[in-house]
Amino acid sequence: MKIAVATIDGGAGKTAISFALAKELDYYLISNDDSVIELVYPSMAKITKDLKIIDETVYDFGGFVDAGVTDIIKHCDIVIVPCINDLNSKMKAIKTITELSKFNERFLVIATRLESEQDFNEVKASIQAKFPQIEVLPLRKTKMLKNALEFGESPLELVAQSKKIAHDGRNFIPEYKAILKYVLNNDETYEDLLKEKSAIEEK
Repeated sequence: MKIAVATIDGGAGKTAISFALAKELDYYLISNDDSVIELVYPSMAKITKDLKIIDETVYDFGGFVDAGVTDIIKHCDIVIVPCINDLNSKMKAIKTITELSKFNERFLVIATRLESEQDFNEVKASIQAKFPQIEVLPLRKTKMLKNALEFGESPLELVAQSKKIAHDGRNFIPEYKAILKYVLNNDETYEDLLKEKSAIEEK
């Protein structure tokens, strides 16, 4: 499986989501955008302009000017576009989808940094007014993704290792799991992943 996380909007959570998914699935992480991924995900992450099609990879794309980006998008199983409830971010999410929908049909918009149900409804309404067929899923404002990057662990790994983190993330985790389930698009694979991550606590 190949997953792209792409947006021309800086600050919507693209890299944090890319890392979380890659670490969760034990996938490679490749980016054309400068970030900390090589430090927190050694031997599995690479920042490069020389993009190649590799299976079991999450691609973290900022901007679409680099050669090879659109070719990668064509081969991805899903393109994830993060978006916050901000007029500029929503405009850039729509622009991103408009451009990349020439190369792929399966999109997921993740409404990030949500502080209320209204935030989510406004992002969803903006996206689906233009693209009614695209699923929009919520991901509330939390330190979980930031902590995942800092500790080099996936959200489910963090939760399995600490009851306090599990308690603090009790509202975030169901939303995060819904995203994982949608991305994987396979109930058996999803259930196997949850069993694998929950087993960390027993080791």
